[in-house]
Amino acid sequence: MDLVPNLDPHSRTIIEQFIVSRFDDAGARRAVIGLSGGLDSAVVLGLLCSSLGSDRVDAYHLPCGEGSTADRKHAEEAAGSCGVKLRTIDISGMVDSAPIEVSGMARGNLMARVRMVILYAAANTGNGLVVGTSNKSELLMGYFTKYGDGGADIYPIGDLFKTQVRKLARQMGIPEGIMEKPPSAGLLDGQTDEGEMGMPYIVLDQVLNGMIMGLSPDRIAEEMDLSSVSDDELRRSGMPLPPGREDIERVMETVRRSRHKRMSLAIPKVGPATIGVDLRERW
Repeated sequence: MDLVPNLDPHSRTIIEQFIVSRFDDAGARRAVIGLSGGLDSAVVLGLLCSSLGSDRVDAYHLPCGEGSTADRKHAEEAAGSCGVKLRTIDISGMVDSAPIEVSGMARGNLMARVRMVILYAAANTGNGLVVGTSNKSELLMGYFTKYGDGGADIYPIGDLFKTQVRKLARQMGIPEGIMEKPPSAGLLDGQTDEGEMGMPYIVLDQVLNGMIMGLSPDRIAEEMDLSSVSDDELRRSGMPLPPGREDIERVMETVRRSRHKRMSLAIPKVGPATIGVDLRERW
């Protein structure tokens, strides 16, 4: 049994048709997207431009303060490769003006929600839809801010695991610098997805895929393919191999406890078990 998620060869066509259909149904003229400088937002931007046309896409980079120079560079590179003008707005003034004092993850979540407010203001002004950039791995793990990056009208890659997004990105010719950077939510200094989740995506996606198949933790551990896990991925996650039963059970419990965050997400059906369509929240 192969737990590594394969990419359906028709994925890009399905997603682009979904985008066009959703915009037609809403009578929306413009797509509004936040560009973090990471892989997911670069892929979604490319899908928007190829399906709607670059002239209908508004891209925003929303750092808090100076932000990461690399992130800004990669956001500009992604926008430039699609012929989209990037607008950069420093959100630190809005974050710092909050009437209560916040720090750590609470501040990170506030940053994500401020970004959502700005993107929706832009969409409302230009008869547009806000386009989310979360993937299936993040959504299942609840690795997003509710009403922050979890606040959007559509999620074009919401039925693609992170490893599938990476495969699609290669097909689309996403710039190599964006492809190779460590995945990060960009809310806290030094934050990485794999470090916070404690597991490389190539491992996590197999656990999630096995969970969807209804396999037990022991069966998932038995069937897992770890041959392609890189040293860098292990270093970022801090995880020894192979994963133990407790590691797999921890993922399953995280999925269960984050169920409330996955309500009413608009996602195109690409795979056999799609969040919000026919994937039963039975865990």
